[in-house]
Amino acid sequence: MKGAGAQACGSFSVLQRREAGATALPHCPRRAHPAHPLHYPARMARLILAILGVVLLAVVSLALVWLLGQVLVGLGVFVVGLAAVLSRLLWFLIVAGALAGLVYFLASAWRPSVRAGGAGEDQSEPTPLRTSPAPHKPRP
Repeated sequence: MKGAGAQACGSFSVLQRREAGATALPHCPRRAHPAHPLHYPARMARLILAILGVVLLAVVSLALVWLLGQVLVGLGVFVVGLAAVLSRLLWFLIVAGALAGLVYFLASAWRPSVRAGGAGEDQSEPTPLRTSPAPHKPRP
């Protein structure tokens, strides 16, 4: 036995509708309820749009991850190239510094040293090299 105001298909009574508010609507699989704002095709369209939105979001997210990967690969190639250039520059500076030090050492060791003279040593100034050309002698 059904209570007063009860309807078939699990629909709400008028009193139950007032208590639940305007959003509570009965569900009856056999017929569409005329008071329901969204019928089956409209609900299906919303569901399909929601699924398409999620798929589009996933595709855009994957594209952004791929793009970020490409940017990081390019940045990595740049950093590796910069490291190679800097390492070759450092190698050049080390070799040039070592050769310059060797040349300085050999040049300072090769030139005669000036010693403070004691008794018996010649204190005269060394004769400078001639910087002017030799006088021209006419031929006989």
